Amino acid sequence: MVIRSCSGLLLLALTVWAQPRLEIVGGTTYDWGKVGPKDDPLKARITLKNAGTELLKIERVQPGCGCTTAPLDKTELSPGETATMDVTLRLGGATGVVTKDVKIYSNDPSSPTTLWLKAEVVRPLAFIPAQYFVFVDMRVGQEAKATLTLKNMSQQEVRLYDIETTPGLTLNLKNNTILKPGQQVELVARVVPQQKGYYSAMVRMKTSHPEYPTLEIPVYGNVLEASSPVFVPR
Repeated sequence: MVIRSCSGLLLLALTVWAQPRLEIVGGTTYDWGKVGPKDDPLKARITLKNAGTELLKIERVQPGCGCTTAPLDKTELSPGETATMDVTLRLGGATGVVTKDVKIYSNDPSSPTTLWLKAEVVRPLAFIPAQYFVFVDMRVGQEAKATLTLKNMSQQEVRLYDIETTPGLTLNLKNNTILKPGQQVELVARVVPQQKGYYSAMVRMKTSHPEYPTLEIPVYGNVLEASSPVFVPR
């Protein structure tokens, strides 16, 4: 009876040990460090390894947002075999530390395995909070206003010129505005929408900074019907 019990325990231990195991070679975090607009999109080649003793089947790869892609060159790995995952991270208008994740689902008992992507985006010209205008509570026939801040993070003066806006949209920025290093300016966009529905427009300008020959600032909003007048009984 003792021999049979020991044999059963040994068989159970071997069964538990004999399983696929997904390993991200180099660690579960890939950090590009400091990057700039010219580096967009960021790319990396990640190696995945089956560190277990059974066939590893990668079922799907799920990036945390639409700005990330991570295709694989193969999805089934024998013990000790590796696969390559080409990761692309689009920065968009992000500034500062960016952290994204990619979840890898497989028949590894500890699935999913998470790969963390990190980068610190340093922009000579930074938009705060983001590089777009969003109008809220837009109504037909009523002026709507949206603001954001543009800051010169570089070590040189930057001239802003040849400013263009979609017809009907106005911007408070004067042509040939100079931003000294560390200086910022509040940008105010205004529009009086004429019809209900989705509103989109664009602000464009040129700059003297070599990394930003042209700046584009999208404009978004949703226009509602005009407010009904409030009658106060006399």
